Amino acid sequence: MAAAARVERAVEILGDTAPDHLLTAGRLRLSNRQASLEELGQLSDPPMTKDAIAGRIRRLLSMADKRAKDLGIPDTESAVTEEMLENEV
Repeated sequence: MAAAARVERAVEILGDTAPDHLLTAGRLRLSNRQASLEELGQLSDPPMTKDAIAGRIRRLLSMADKRAKDLGIPDTESAVTEEMLENEV
């Protein structure tokens, strides 16, 4: 859930300015919040490895965090609550 919350925040920050392939990976995470990275890769069209999906999501988050810093607004980590972290254990 924390990963999905960060991706959701990243999409809010970047809007449509992020590259399509990164947004596609992010949207896959948002529409399949409980899926593993491997499952997200299998759901992708064309299918990707879990490392490819993870890399795209990581770049999306990094891009959003940089933009947030430039704008002086809360970054993607701000979307993660203590409750989310407790529920992931």
